[in-house]
Formats: sequence, C-alpha cells, structure tokens
Amino acid sequence: MPTIPAEPNRPNQKQVIIDLLESIALEEIALSHLLNAEAEKMQAFVGKCLDFPTHPTNSQILQFNREATRFVETVLMKEWLLLRKFENVTDLIQSRRRVCCKCRPSK
Repeated sequence: MPTIPAEPNRPNQKQVIIDLLESIALEEIALSHLLNAEAEKMQAFVGKCLDFPTHPTNSQILQFNREATRFVETVLMKEWLLLRKFENVTDLIQSRRRVCCKCRPSK
C-alpha cells in the first residue's frame, strides 16, 4: 500500500502531477483488462458460431444481458470519475504554469 513520505521527503508539485497522471493511466489499464475479460466471457456464452453452446434459456440470456449492462455502466461511471480526475490534474498543471510565468522576468 502507498505510504505518505516523511516531511523532508515529500514530493514536489511536479512529482505529484506525474504520480496523479500515472495513477490515471494505471486505472485505465486495469479497466481495459476488465473489459477484455468481460468480452471473453460474452464470447464464451454466445459461442464462436453464435450457437449458445451451453443452451441457456431465454431468462438466462436476459439475466446475462442485465449483468453485462450493469458491468458496462459501472465501467462508464469509473471512466467519468477518471475524466474528472484528469481534468483536475490539467487544471493543476495550468495553474502551475501561470504561477511559473509570473516568476519569470519579462523581456
């Protein structure tokens, strides 16, 4: 688990931004793996020739569809949260640039 570094070893703002962007990327990779696993599950359920090899009933097909829909909705919500996180990080980058520009002497 991540730990908060001791006071003298705390990262600077640039490192925090990099860490935040890296965490977003890692979450996106995790979501892609989950989506891939769900797609493989669907392919197994439907069959390579669309022949439903397990011979599910209509109610089982509907239940499978509801579960898949819930899964995709959950991933969509997570993507929205990651988008908001990314927007907050880009705002942080922009505010950092504005502060840095004020520190530079003008020509």
